[in-house]
Amino acid sequence: MAYRSGLDIKKRIINALKKGPQVISEMERKVDTSDRVIKRHVAELEYLGIVKTVRYEKSKKNGRPYSVVKLV
Repeated sequence: MAYRSGLDIKKRIINALKKGPQVISEMERKVDTSDRVIKRHVAELEYLGIVKTVRYEKSKKNGRPYSVVKLV
């Protein structure tokens, strides 16, 4: 992975979300960066009112909690 600016990562996140709501792990592959970085930038975008994160307690597949991010 090459270094990308925070602005570039946020642009990639928004472009991925234009196709519909995404789970963090899906965005991790599409944006080509770690989940920790995705979560940090999503938190900033959420603070600015650009995206909304919906947290679910259990996944039907594995029973683990997960979050879905979507554009506002």
